[in-house]
Amino acid sequence: MSGENTEVKSCVVSLKELVQGKVDKNEEIFLKEGFSLNIPDYQRPYTWDIKQVKILLKDINEQMNKNDQKYLLGSLILHKNDKNDGNKFNIVDGQQRLSTLALILKVLCGYNQGKCEECKIGNFLSDVKYSHNESKYHIKENYEYIKTYFESYDKKDKFLDFILENIEFICVLAPSEDDAFLFFDSANSKGKALKSYDLIKAFHLYSLEKKQGNMLGYYARKFENLAKDERKITILFDELLAPARAWLKHKSINTNDIKAYDEFCKEFFSDKFLYSKENLGILSSFANGVDFFEYLFKYDEFFDKLSNNALYQELDKIYQTGFIYNKYIYAIAVMIYFSKFPNGNSDYFLLLLARAAFSLRVYRPSIYRATQRDYALEFLEKVYFVSFEEELEQNLLDFIAVKNEEERKIKIEEERKNKEIKTNQGPDGGKKWYLDIVQEKYKNQHIQKHIVKENENGK
Repeated sequence: MSGENTEVKSCVVSLKELVQGKVDKNEEIFLKEGFSLNIPDYQRPYTWDIKQVKILLKDINEQMNKNDQKYLLGSLILHKNDKNDGNKFNIVDGQQRLSTLALILKVLCGYNQGKCEECKIGNFLSDVKYSHNESKYHIKENYEYIKTYFESYDKKDKFLDFILENIEFICVLAPSEDDAFLFFDSANSKGKALKSYDLIKAFHLYSLEKKQGNMLGYYARKFENLAKDERKITILFDELLAPARAWLKHKSINTNDIKAYDEFCKEFFSDKFLYSKENLGILSSFANGVDFFEYLFKYDEFFDKLSNNALYQELDKIYQTGFIYNKYIYAIAVMIYFSKFPNGNSDYFLLLLARAAFSLRVYRPSIYRATQRDYALEFLEKVYFVSFEEELEQNLLDFIAVKNEEERKIKIEEERKNKEIKTNQGPDGGKKWYLDIVQEKYKNQHIQKHIVKENENGK
């Protein structure tokens, strides 16, 4: 990467390419004449212990037994060495994994010198000096454990071939050390974490390059145009699409455990992933590349369509946390609706969906992430698993009726607890704003009285 380059670039590379220091398909990122990796002195010590080595070996074994599928081992953040040290890239994030893999390679080379010389394994991280005493301790301890592990292992050559050919990383190349640390997300970093969509883009562009390289430029430019609005693309991935897919598939998954990258990339390395040609809407599968980008752009259009809706624009002005969580549930439900019924009665159903989605917030004093998840699990199934608008309408009316009763009981209980306190203030600011917004719109659509029951008597 030249010194004049100011762009952060990303690509997918195999462990073998990193070991050999040659990545032919990405000459605009890596150097054509070859390169090597370096761990700078300022990096923290090598801290992995035997427990983490065991986990890595176990994971590699499991992946190896899945018909030689690719094993994506996370991201690496690199930057070109500013010193005149040849074609070296400093490792900013990834040294723990790469150092451990170097130890594994060193042990396996003792059983296959031919492969070691062919792939130049002996040169991998050979110039790195681990000066910390802690690093020296863990390197010795882990090396001895790895030696013992492979003494009785009967698939050494297969294991060596697998890790070289099938382990892959998403490499992020920063133009400078400062830029690299902006992307480095760790306990010692105050910088900006690498966004999930950066990794997702790199993964699927790499897949596209392998299968439909002529489309690479088109989809890369289109994605970059979408990513110019960082807030929007972050919400689209992290608050809408990834949670929707996780909630509808995995049911009780904790909201904090939902990772957009895992949802849109890691499933392709799992034997549980089955590509379906059926239109599954927001749960559509995609065989990497074109299918993924078309899926993303379609739901971006749905989100734009919702954002231009008058009701949503009014609701979008309410910034209270609980309303934001419900607003995301509402947006997911509407995008599911747009996908299932492109020519449907959207004016009517967007109001029904709003009444159902925001019901939780009308009488609950506080809404948390866990509350959002539980409500979404119950609500989104009513929207996704239908075939006709009539079925959806009945689902929503029944859901709203049940929630009305729950709201009534909650309201009675709250009044009982507060009976000694004189409260004639009505709903809090955010709730009142929501109620005022929807009342007139519901009237205009002639929606049944029980749907707007919450607004009677100013409550």
